[in-house]
Amino acid sequence: MTIEKLNDRNAEEYIEYLKQAMSEEPERMTADSVDTQGIKDRISDSFFNNSVSLLAKDGQKVVGRIEYHFYGCIQDGYKMAYVDWVYVLKSYRHRGIARRLFAEFEKDCISNGINQLYLIRATNAEADKFYKSFENAELSDCPLLRKYIK
Repeated sequence: MTIEKLNDRNAEEYIEYLKQAMSEEPERMTADSVDTQGIKDRISDSFFNNSVSLLAKDGQKVVGRIEYHFYGCIQDGYKMAYVDWVYVLKSYRHRGIARRLFAEFEKDCISNGINQLYLIRATNAEADKFYKSFENAELSDCPLLRKYIK
């Protein structure tokens, strides 16, 4: 198992992973289809430069991913990381892949002086078990405002 950043050289493998994930568990996806050209365009779009996708690969096959970005508060200098997405294909779960992706992500957090990470987590039994295993972390149900601009 290797971990590498998403880039233009592994975009096709990433797109195949997304297609498989969507066909296996469409109810867990946040999109209805895979926008192949849009993904390729976003990889080189400067707006998305602050988002990092780490891919877990078994040979040439992408089997898991964590996507995140860093941001900070100017007032107090607090640095945060937000996990946009973490997902491992069903047939590869319970092999430590998500844990390994989080470990690589946390290394990046440490090297960038991040104070805290957070994510909006899934609440199914499998996800709850995974997140409850984290050390120095707490699960909460927090109020959230979401407003769609576009």
